[in-house]
Amino acid sequence: MQPIVLLYFNQIKIMIYKRVMCCLALLTSCAAYSMAQNANPYIINATTKPYLLRSFLMFEGKKRTHVISVGTPEKVNYAYDLKQGALLEVWRGDFIDAREMWEDRGEPQLAKPLGSVLPLSAAPTLAILADKDAAWPDSIAFDDLQTQGYVLDKSKMPAFLYTANGADVSDKIAVLDGGAGLSRTISIKNSKQSLYCRIAVAANIEAHKNNSYVVGDKAYTIKVADGAKAFIRKTQNGKELLVQLANATDSLTYSITW
Repeated sequence: MQPIVLLYFNQIKIMIYKRVMCCLALLTSCAAYSMAQNANPYIINATTKPYLLRSFLMFEGKKRTHVISVGTPEKVNYAYDLKQGALLEVWRGDFIDAREMWEDRGEPQLAKPLGSVLPLSAAPTLAILADKDAAWPDSIAFDDLQTQGYVLDKSKMPAFLYTANGADVSDKIAVLDGGAGLSRTISIKNSKQSLYCRIAVAANIEAHKNNSYVVGDKAYTIKVADGAKAFIRKTQNGKELLVQLANATDSLTYSITW
């Protein structure tokens, strides 16, 4: 009986050994694939004109499915949510790693912004509020914002067009002279009621002279165009910087530098 028992245990050892080796081979393959992913990114950069890329994008732990990212020759880049009218994030340096979008066409098909990314907000930029103290909405229902595409200026920078909150909106984002940051001009037409524009949200926002505001722990600075009456309000989570667009046809321009 003893030789049979020994044979039985030897067979078990062989089975365990084979399974361990298979697991090690699988882990090695996964690690090699991961290293290849990191070692060989598909880097996209704008050269002589802006590069517009439609993609999925992870923001605040959620996959955003209607995003357009814009890279510029000045290496001042941003990502924009077309279904919220939201400027999601901005960054400097290289533009996008598109490996997960273009290799094997598998999940998650994400564009990965490069460089040091400054996150802003996924909430809509424009909203109708019952009064200036009403809570800002987290999002717009999918069918309540109708995207109308975009138009390009002479330098090939886009102005995004959409209809929401009973108004026609143009949202143009361009690079400041010298690549110092971005300028944003939001224009509305045919608005049936007063709208509010939320320019910034952070734990802290401080007003400075000449219509400028320091956001967060000096993360970035907002400069509102002369004539716009911006105001800071407190919320449960911090502060918000708002401007009221009171007329049926109105516009707001501000810059962001970081």
